[in-house]
Amino acid sequence: MEAEHRNIGMIFQDYALFPHMTVEKNIAYGLIGVPRSERKERVDEVLQLVGIGGYQNRYPYQLSGGQQQRVAVARALAPKPEVLLLDEPFSHLDTHLRQNVREEIKLLLQAAKVTSVLVTHDYDDAETLADNIVQMKTVR
Repeated sequence: MEAEHRNIGMIFQDYALFPHMTVEKNIAYGLIGVPRSERKERVDEVLQLVGIGGYQNRYPYQLSGGQQQRVAVARALAPKPEVLLLDEPFSHLDTHLRQNVREEIKLLLQAAKVTSVLVTHDYDDAETLADNIVQMKTVR
């Protein structure tokens, strides 16, 4: 099966937002094939879910790190994935913001009711977000 048909959302370590696109266009990017009216409705829905409704016309450079993180979450959730993969999603945030965003993301993922897999080197991230933790060690 081709990757775009696997119904898996992804939040990258660096958020991977398109700097030349507005928040709305960044989120709508993954909604190809969805009618325009439904696309706008879904973008507005996920923006409300992540707590940045009204930011549709801003560009990534106009947002704080936490707001960019929320856009990345909204973009990943917009297509209603069955599974969401998070690759070190808090690594670019300072300690204080990291703690706050970590808690917010946990609540967002619970509200979205999406199975999530978090890859992290930070035990606090795993402990805050996870229902189950699998620790992998390299054997040399």
